[in-house]
Amino acid sequence: GTNRSGTIATGGTAQNAAAALATRKYIYVENPITEVERLWLDYTGTAVADSPSIPLEPGQWWANPPHFVPTGAISVIAATTGHKFIAKEA
Repeated sequence: GTNRSGTIATGGTAQNAAAALATRKYIYVENPITEVERLWLDYTGTAVADSPSIPLEPGQWWANPPHFVPTGAISVIAATTGHKFIAKEA
């Protein structure tokens, strides 16, 4: 797998945690328990801090279900610059 973990470069601005990858078999994104705010993710477009993006509270994670692997870019957003996220891809 590939480590795609990082930090939010500019608070309130979406960024890609992982680029589109047609051969992706697995993607995992976690909002570390050490963070104090939500991390939002989207695999169908640019993440926003609201629906339809997926909210992750500190300590929560999202991984693709066995029957579906998104191959588009994985976008994340959080309010604060430097907000950490964990992302793993295979």
